[in-house]
Amino acid sequence: MNDENIKFSILSDDEYQKYAKNHPQKNFFQSLYMKELLIKENREVFLVGLKDNNKIICATLLASSCCFFKYKTYEALKGYLIDYNNFELVKLFTTKIIEFIKRHNGFRLIIDPYIIKQRRDIDGNIIDNKNNNLDVINNLLSIGFKSIDNAQVNLNFVLDINNKKCDELLKNMQSSTRNNINKTINKYKLVIEELNYDDLYIFKDITTNTSKRRNFKDRKLTYYQNMYKIFKNDIKVLISKLDCLKYLMTLKEENEKLLDKLNTLSDSTSNKKKKESIRKNIINNDKKIVEVTKLYAKNGRYIILSGAMFILYGDEIIYLFSGSYIEYMKYLGQYILQWEMIKYACNNNYKRYNFFGVKELNKDGKDYGVYEFKKGFNGHVEELLGAYEIKTNNIYYLFKLLSGIKKLFKK
Repeated sequence: MNDENIKFSILSDDEYQKYAKNHPQKNFFQSLYMKELLIKENREVFLVGLKDNNKIICATLLASSCCFFKYKTYEALKGYLIDYNNFELVKLFTTKIIEFIKRHNGFRLIIDPYIIKQRRDIDGNIIDNKNNNLDVINNLLSIGFKSIDNAQVNLNFVLDINNKKCDELLKNMQSSTRNNINKTINKYKLVIEELNYDDLYIFKDITTNTSKRRNFKDRKLTYYQNMYKIFKNDIKVLISKLDCLKYLMTLKEENEKLLDKLNTLSDSTSNKKKKESIRKNIINNDKKIVEVTKLYAKNGRYIILSGAMFILYGDEIIYLFSGSYIEYMKYLGQYILQWEMIKYACNNNYKRYNFFGVKELNKDGKDYGVYEFKKGFNGHVEELLGAYEIKTNNIYYLFKLLSGIKKLFKK
């Protein structure tokens, strides 16, 4: 590598897009979509890269955040777009970025590369330990980066759908997940609706309800609206609904079949248990009929169960935000949403279905249920490299000191 021919450049949207969309680590965080979204959040955004004889050899989107006095943090969200095994290139790019953000009052740089740290199986166990990117971490540390905890997701749950048929994917799911999907289709007759911009308040109500129940910070409606406007054809917001009339018809038809079966059985001793089981099923259906009839009278024909927002970018579909009304969880609305988008991914030649973040692999953890839900679709855990920071100004030390004191008072 001849450093004399390599120049640090601010890239135009067009040249950045041409480079980014063909990069192996392409992701929506490092896209022009994200640039526009961050600008709407009043964050300063730059597209920068290195050129070798006018050819881009690495690039990243840099965004400001976390003002400390007049100084700023700059983040390369899920970046850089670079060959991390080329240590000299990573070192040079980092040096040039540090020089750049110093001129823009930057006091630290954070990166969280979109590359796998080490391979894991469906249970999160490390497999093929020789095939990893631990050397990349050592290289980053040698440059001066330090590992940090931040809000970005380090563990993803991913379903490989490359060249697979929908039926094959369904067959390979855990039996409980497959059964739940079939229930949403054949028993509950759930309806899927894709929301448009004017209906995003419906999705927002679902996420607000869920955030209060699960104690996490929800986004504002304007955030979802901005995402919808910016991502355009590369975003889908779906909701699942219970059609009370169809479900009532299903329950009544099922009872008719059960009654017919009951009437065909003789009163012999051998049929006693069978008849008792059928009567129990009829009684259970009658209870459900009463329950759904009340729902219909109170809320109308359609009951909204859950919603989810999906990003379609590059080779993958990402399950980004979601929520459900707890009083209707038994109708399994999230299962039909996932299945609908998995089918879409499969039928539109996507290679990966990314369930996105997994916070907890420990069965005793409070968020283990989220992982357990995703696990049922039979994917695997991907552990990313994690987040790293490097100081670009000595004000960094005061920032860390005050941040540490603030954490002590929170305990």
